[in-house]
Amino acid sequence: MYKPEKIEIMKKRNILLILTVFSLMLWGCRYDFIVPEVVPDIDQDEPVSFSTQIAPIFTTQKCNDCHNSQTPKLTSDVAYSQIVPAFVNTATPASSKIYSIPNSGAHYAKYTATQGALILAWIKEGAKNN
Repeated sequence: MYKPEKIEIMKKRNILLILTVFSLMLWGCRYDFIVPEVVPDIDQDEPVSFSTQIAPIFTTQKCNDCHNSQTPKLTSDVAYSQIVPAFVNTATPASSKIYSIPNSGAHYAKYTATQGALILAWIKEGAKNN
């Protein structure tokens, strides 16, 4: 037979166990809120420059890790001739491969929202080699 003292100890242990589990569940929940990136308006007074604004996106990203040996080659000396016209569609800029593929789930390097807006503005302006 159980002694009343042992029953009391078992009850206390069970209550302590339940409180511990509940506490771990409560403190184990952590929420990370993702703050969306605010995309600035691209200044339309000045044209977007390929050499100073677009080409650096490719060299500062991890693009050259893969595209140093793959097509298109994105090194600064040949980037423009590799991208335009093969990956740029000035008739429907948002469907341009240089804009849409890096933002797809299958591509390794991604653009930030700001970089994507800059590339889209450059294509809308005619994708000039300036």
